[in-house]
Amino acid sequence: MNKKSRGGMMAIQKPSLVELAIERIKKYIIDNQFKPNEKFLSEKELVEQLQVSRTVVREALISLQTIGILQIKSGGGVYIAEPKLDTITTILKHHYDTYGVKIKELLETREIIELGALRLMIENHVEVDVNQLIQINQSYYQAIIEKTETKTFDRLFHQTLIKATGNKTYYMFSEIINEYFSLVRIDTNENDDELIQAYNDHLAIIDAIKIRNLTDAHNRMKKHFEPVFKLIHQLKETT
Repeated sequence: MNKKSRGGMMAIQKPSLVELAIERIKKYIIDNQFKPNEKFLSEKELVEQLQVSRTVVREALISLQTIGILQIKSGGGVYIAEPKLDTITTILKHHYDTYGVKIKELLETREIIELGALRLMIENHVEVDVNQLIQINQSYYQAIIEKTETKTFDRLFHQTLIKATGNKTYYMFSEIINEYFSLVRIDTNENDDELIQAYNDHLAIIDAIKIRNLTDAHNRMKKHFEPVFKLIHQLKETT
């Protein structure tokens, strides 16, 4: 049941242009039977085919590269990587359409995965490229200031964080959860102050990783998830 947003109330999210572009690109790959390592369309060709801006295309390509469907080579174009999630996504969509999902349970699972990623990288003394995390977070900040799409950079930050564990299996499990999360399409309707707080949470998490303080990293991540849990509780009360 759709509800109107009120204050910080949660609402069903309409797909953004980036999300629509991602889905159309994935369908194009499947329909045209592209094979791994085969060269894909250029940014210019995608802009013409999708009838969206170059910024939208770039954000879609970044997301598809992050989940391992495309590979962007500097100066060399876009190539097909291993499209590992299509079958899983189909299965998850069938399960979601048939049984639905408890949003709170889904979010709890996602939080556990994020906390586990921090434990893996800190306890295993993984060398994390914190500069990459900082750059992504800075892009997130710029999107907030410029009032453009922020969700892509937020998701990219968390994807990069989990990928930094070096555990490919763990990363794939996290992407399965994210794929399921995308089926629910929740919008937290965050205002600028809340978005800036999320940006600062990211910075605090990065700082905790740099000094390998697991307790602080966990506390910062839990704090980062608190607003969404609160909104889910509000949604439950109004349903």
